[in-house]
Amino acid sequence: MLIPRFELTQSDEEVFIVLHAPYANIKDTEVHVEGNDFRFYSSPYYLRLNLPGEIVENDASAGTYDCEKGAFSMRFSKVNKGEHFENLDMISSLLQPPKKKTNIPNIEVISNPAADSEIDKGEKEDEGQISESDEWFIPQNVTEKEPLISLEHPQYGFGNKISRALDAFEEPWLAEIIDLPQPDKTPVSLRKSLREKHETKSFNDTHYVAEYLEPEQINEYINFEAEWDKLKSEEIAFSEEDVDLLKELPNKEYLLNDKEIRSITLGLVDILFGSCYNYRTTLGENTVESGWTIAKLSSTLSWFQCFEEPKEVLIACLRRSLCFPLFRNWNLSMKVIEDVKEVLKLGKKYIIKRFCEIHSLFNKSCEPRYVLNQLYIKDYLVWMQQSPVSLFETLAKEFDEISVTKEEIGFNLIELEASAYDVYVKDYVIENTATESADLLKKFSKLTTTEKPILSVTSSSSDTDSDSDSTSNTSSCSSSDTNESKKSSKESDHTSDSRKSNYGSSSSKSLDSDDDSETNPE
Repeated sequence: MLIPRFELTQSDEEVFIVLHAPYANIKDTEVHVEGNDFRFYSSPYYLRLNLPGEIVENDASAGTYDCEKGAFSMRFSKVNKGEHFENLDMISSLLQPPKKKTNIPNIEVISNPAADSEIDKGEKEDEGQISESDEWFIPQNVTEKEPLISLEHPQYGFGNKISRALDAFEEPWLAEIIDLPQPDKTPVSLRKSLREKHETKSFNDTHYVAEYLEPEQINEYINFEAEWDKLKSEEIAFSEEDVDLLKELPNKEYLLNDKEIRSITLGLVDILFGSCYNYRTTLGENTVESGWTIAKLSSTLSWFQCFEEPKEVLIACLRRSLCFPLFRNWNLSMKVIEDVKEVLKLGKKYIIKRFCEIHSLFNKSCEPRYVLNQLYIKDYLVWMQQSPVSLFETLAKEFDEISVTKEEIGFNLIELEASAYDVYVKDYVIENTATESADLLKKFSKLTTTEKPILSVTSSSSDTDSDSDSTSNTSSCSSSDTNESKKSSKESDHTSDSRKSNYGSSSSKSLDSDDDSETNPE
């Protein structure tokens, strides 16, 4: 049987149910309502909902079928008028069957004073007397230390409840989706130290400095207005793809202690960082690398790490964002931290929406990242729907008060930035100085070769015959304008350098005194 896609809304007095069943056989349709139980059958569809409140079918109830949309629309009255039904948009929770109530008989324990007194008396005697055989049995406390390779296989996955799930896969295959080596042999206690060593080795000074000194390209992504910057909580709605995914999730009940719940919520923030980074650096348009980005930036997904403190989560996220993705910029990473805080403030429903997108990206990934859906994402989707809204509100307030500095990251960012800036300034000064010197030389050369006011020098016709020997040793110089002269003087090959200099200076002096006069060198 198929589960139809469905939507539930409510008013103060009624509940509205819309079922999308385009292939339904209308003549066989049956609807049953009893208290919290709602059932729908129309071959090949079957749906049973466990509602958070009681409804009743009465004269005010109605139902219609839209042939074009293939949708059933029904409404039922609430038993308690004005009651608000919680989590009507949590698809998986509505599909869970009602929990069976077990009646535990009340047993009253009646004490026996006589027996109690004898027991107390015997205990006191035992405390006062120690036999010879027992005097060597003193309290002994063995220091517990986890071995490097535990006999019990390390656990990972949602709530750290899974082990040996990756035994059958080869190392090269696993290396495409996670960074943790030998996940079924590496103990949990070593995951953090191994991760930090790998990040320190992977950090590239040159890449970071290049984007620190030239952040023009990064500013586009920092200034980008993300979806959550303008979205209001009441406007959040699941898409058809989201509903199709949520209704197919298995019904699970999780038995978790406080420590496990704490680790799960911190891991949730760690995964959200990767999602927000991908959204911002792709300007809201996912790419073929989106799945890689989310998995790589999340220590939970790539190293199966379990966090204990909120600040530890943010430090890990920042470190990985400065080591692996294309854009490695401190201001960009801090902007993504602010994005995570905004997503948490929008509440449970929007966080589930983000995880639905992550699930889709992992399923469509070229690498086998669907394994991460099996280990983490599906369980997160089921668990979040069952969790109270107050849990996410507390988480948002807690992270809103946390800040991280560059000193806490561990890459010596401040010293690196200071050194890079000094080198950049020195290179800038040297480059500008060289440029200015070159410009001055060019201007000087132009000034000495083209800006001298030289006029043409010619000899009279009468002097040509008499002074033929002297004219053979000199040539005429012409100039059309003293400010924009374009021609250089031509001199005879037989004239010496000293005579050229003397002749030029004498000509200039005579020309300066009288522009219209003619000179006849001797």
